[in-house]
Amino acid sequence: MTQRPVLAYTLLLIVQTACALVILFHIHTAFRILVERIGQQQTLPTEILAQVCVAALLGQCCYWTRLYWLPVPQGFRSLVLGHVLAFAARLGAIVGGALASIYFLRHLPELTKLADSFTLFWRSGALLAIVFAVYCYTLELERLAAAWQAEPEVEADPSSTPASEPELQVTQPLPHQPH
Repeated sequence: MTQRPVLAYTLLLIVQTACALVILFHIHTAFRILVERIGQQQTLPTEILAQVCVAALLGQCCYWTRLYWLPVPQGFRSLVLGHVLAFAARLGAIVGGALASIYFLRHLPELTKLADSFTLFWRSGALLAIVFAVYCYTLELERLAAAWQAEPEVEADPSSTPASEPELQVTQPLPHQPH
């Protein structure tokens, strides 16, 4: 892979990481406010909402650009760093899922009120878009982690002997224990 796609991939990942950090920072703030004032209607300041929406939109632009036009860089191998990156991806998914859960549990009683259904619909849609942006970021981290953990490909020598059938793995059944 030439240097230009690797540089573009890295820059887009750095921008998407900054966007995810902005979102996760504000999720942390929202968790704290929701826990401190449980049961009360909370309003999000406009500047925070704007930052989160811009971060989600910019992160999505970076993700889809990278997904369609830039392959995951190959050549770097690190089992430990790959595991750390995969772990970070899972943590991000957990935090995003927890935000969605808290939001929907908090606003579940409002679903029966139709007077302000537009606001609830808009907030729910924005939340799903933000959680989707975090999800896409975690997918990219998992793709990169898988590339870092992959075994190096061994090119077959055409002059060597033909490959034999792969061996089947025999699994042992678990011992049956009566109930």
